[in-house]
This record gives sequence, C-alpha cells and structure tokens, in this order.
Amino acid sequence: MIRDYWQLSGPFGLAVRVGIRILQFVFAIVTIGLYAASLASWDTSSANFKRTNWIFALVPAVLSVLTCAYHVFATVTSGASAVWDFVLAVLWAALCGVSSDALVDGEDGNIVTGGMRTRLAVGAWIAGISMVFWLLSAVHRCANRCASRKSTTTKQQGDEVDLDEFPNGQRQDV
Repeated sequence: MIRDYWQLSGPFGLAVRVGIRILQFVFAIVTIGLYAASLASWDTSSANFKRTNWIFALVPAVLSVLTCAYHVFATVTSGASAVWDFVLAVLWAALCGVSSDALVDGEDGNIVTGGMRTRLAVGAWIAGISMVFWLLSAVHRCANRCASRKSTTTKQQGDEVDLDEFPNGQRQDV
C-alpha cells in the first residue's frame, strides 16, 4: 500500500498531494504573520477589542503548519487523516466567519480601522481560501482511500481459490 502511495499518478498522484500541502503551508504561515503582527502591535489603551478572536486565528494556522510538517516526515495513508483535514477545514471556516464578522460589524460596536483592518481583511480572505484547500484535501484523501480500497477488494476477489480448501469441496460465498 505504501509503495503504491508514492507511485500513484494522475489525480491521486504525488504532485497533486504535494501541491495542495505546499499551498496550505504557505497560507498558514502568512496567516500567522498577519495575526501575530496585529497581536504584537496591540494597543491596549485605545483598542477595546477582545484579543481572543485574534489569538484564535493562530490556532488553525499553527495546527495547519504542524500537520503539513508532519506530512513531510511521515507517510500518512489512514482514513483518519481525511477526518483531520475536515476538522481543519471547519476551523478555517470558523476563522473566516469570525474575521469577516469583526471586519463588517466591528467588535462590540468598535470598528476596526487602519493597518489592523487591512490585516484582518487579508486574513479573512486567506482563511476562506485555506478552508477550501483543507476541504479539497479531505475530499481528495477520502476519494483516494475509497479508490485504493476498491482496487484492493477487486484484486482480492479476482484471485482463484482452490475448491479443496472448502469443506465438502463446495464453493461458499463470503
């Protein structure tokens, strides 16, 4: 199975998987830079915003970076990785919603202005794009697992079985 994983081509090939992971990694790093810059330049005297939304922005970004780094060093072929990719897609969707809400309506009646607004707008767009990439990755992994299971099942069913292996020499359906 692992040998096939590295030799696949086409829509389940290495180039597609690596391309998606590189884009996920780059967008996560950019998100960390945007929101960390906002947190670093936080003015507690004039800004009446809650920092929790801005700190939450770092959660999906850091988890994405760690996931992409793990995929560089380990071959992950389990179906659980598709579930984890979907969880990250949901976290990115939540970040996109929180950022967009703060951008449009402000936070607790306070309108975000200046450089913080620009970073928030870019961060909201990147979160939406990252959500699409993580959802694409989850669907891709799920389709890859289904295709590999179908291939394995077909190969196993196509094997000839000697009738002497069954009791009374009769064929039994499994």
